[in-house]
Amino acid sequence: MSKPALPARLLKTHYIIPALVVALVVPMVVSGFVWAHKGVTVVVDGQTAYYKTQAATIGALLDEVDIVLADGDIVSPSLGQPLADAEMVVVRHAIPVSIDCGGDIIELRVIGSTVADALVAAGLDPSLGLRVSPTVDTVLSPGMTIIATDVFLRIVREEVGIDFDTMVENDPKLAVGSRRVICEGVPGKAIRIYEVIVTGGEEGARNLKEEIILTEPVDEIMAAGTMRVANNIPISRGATTANPAPRDGDRLTVTSTAYTPWDAGCGGISVINSRITRYKIPEGWGIVAVDPSVIPLGTKMYVPGYGYAIAADTGGAINGNKIDVCYWAGGESAALSAAINWGRRTVSITIIH
Repeated sequence: MSKPALPARLLKTHYIIPALVVALVVPMVVSGFVWAHKGVTVVVDGQTAYYKTQAATIGALLDEVDIVLADGDIVSPSLGQPLADAEMVVVRHAIPVSIDCGGDIIELRVIGSTVADALVAAGLDPSLGLRVSPTVDTVLSPGMTIIATDVFLRIVREEVGIDFDTMVENDPKLAVGSRRVICEGVPGKAIRIYEVIVTGGEEGARNLKEEIILTEPVDEIMAAGTMRVANNIPISRGATTANPAPRDGDRLTVTSTAYTPWDAGCGGISVINSRITRYKIPEGWGIVAVDPSVIPLGTKMYVPGYGYAIAADTGGAINGNKIDVCYWAGGESAALSAAINWGRRTVSITIIH
């Protein structure tokens, strides 16, 4: 036997790989194509059909099989729902009909099958023995006109109030749980026009046809306290000497005493809280009782040894160049101790402009 003219050649790797890829991919594509098809049952107005589809959603399926939807139609599951294998999709088409109520025409689309369903959709009760033509058990057809001879529409116009909203703003000067009205709310006014169905002289369902705003409501603005309290005593309230004295301002030498909200005739901590609110006293500032003929109420000042404060109180014993600094932070016992330690002293205060 003669030898081959040329030695046999092995199939090279770069020829083998494409062949293997083709051998693997083709069956996968075929099986994937088969797998992607879903069997779906579609019921349209009671008529059933079966489809094989690759649609991803209910809406895509209906588009694929040319099922057209209009306003008022019902689809279950919803159009955006992913489509699963063996899914059942139900479509109910609304039927366009007209109801003649004593010459007034109501146009509507009805999900139902009989004249009674159309009457219910319009807000009429077929159990009242209405005189209608055709009869209540007649099957609906598109474009049908139903005549209700003892029913008519009444237009009702009434003026109504519009509730205002309440806007809440945090207020660090009020204790937690306290609220204060910053701006009173004012209701608005509107005219509403209703279409009322009258059956046998009795008003039935009302359908709002139009609303005309006469005046817009004004929102109420409410301040909500965020200041933490302990035993009804504001925490970290009262003058502090941590801040340096101001460089500018008018100097005034006065005799100073001290008091607390719990002293006789001072009204308690609630009076202090009201003065904090009224004079917008900043956190860490104090309250000073003054003679308003010397230092007007609302004046800002710096009291050496006491800190920054606002003239927000008066007193029968405060006359001329005298002031009374208030202590309340920490509660009655701590405030009384601070007031006693203050005693009576002469200080040069700085009036801040």
